[in-house]
Amino acid sequence: MSRAFGNRMLKQFVVAEPEIQDQEIDEEFELLVLASDGLWDVVPNDDAVSLALTEEEPEAAARKLTETAFTRGSADNITCIVVKFHRDTADPASPQQD
Repeated sequence: MSRAFGNRMLKQFVVAEPEIQDQEIDEEFELLVLASDGLWDVVPNDDAVSLALTEEEPEAAARKLTETAFTRGSADNITCIVVKFHRDTADPASPQQD
C-alpha cells in the first residue's frame, strides 16, 4: 500500500483504493478472513474458508492459512486475520443452570 502512495513510478500499477463490501452478519455468517495478497495469490477463497473452519481458535486458523500460503510458494507479504462469529460464549468452568 505504501508504494501506491509514495512511489510515483508505481502509481500506474498499484492502486490505493480499497475493495469495500457491505455484508450483514447473521447467524449463517461463520467467519471472516482478512488477508493480504500474499495469501490470496496462492490460496483460493474456498480453500481459505475450508482451512479456517478446521481450526477451533481464530488465531490457529490464521496461522494455518499463513503457513499454507508460505508452503504453496507465496512470494509476497502474507498477513492474515480470522474472525469467527456466533461462537458459544458460555464459560465451561461455570456450572450450567437447569
